[in-house]
Amino acid sequence: MRDGGDGRAVGRMDFLPRRTGTASGVTLGLTVSAGGLAAPALGAPADAASSRTALLPLIALPAGRLLLRGLREPAPVRRERAA
Repeated sequence: MRDGGDGRAVGRMDFLPRRTGTASGVTLGLTVSAGGLAAPALGAPADAASSRTALLPLIALPAGRLLLRGLREPAPVRRERAA
């Protein structure tokens, strides 16, 4: 997998190597959709309490990323040929 910074967006293009435009569009579309779903989820607590209360759980995101950073893709399974 090629690495472009963190490697996630470029890695998704490897799934469709001849259709990088499609892979880019799907990745961008899913990202924007996720943001659209998260906005009301953060807005409701902000209306009920305060912006600080609503944004407090976002502090956990970098911590979760640090915990998952050590995970790597598993090595490919080698299959032995029958002689």
